[in-house]
Amino acid sequence: MVELHSFVPTSSTAQKVANWGHLNRKVLSKLNFRVPEEMIQQLVRSRPGMAEQLLQLLREKIQEKQRQRKGETG
Repeated sequence: MVELHSFVPTSSTAQKVANWGHLNRKVLSKLNFRVPEEMIQQLVRSRPGMAEQLLQLLREKIQEKQRQRKGETG
């Protein structure tokens, strides 16, 4: 788990990128998932549709993990 105080509220692009890096290292790495640098850049610049793309990738990764667990127990 990651504490919310680990993330700095900001409007600064550089700090937003740093926050995403922290999220990659501390949370998403546990799913063997990383948000690619190019996607982070587009997310912090609020590119339309990018958040949806990220959520879709994350959903696929979670579903993959669930299938792996079922295979291990089944």
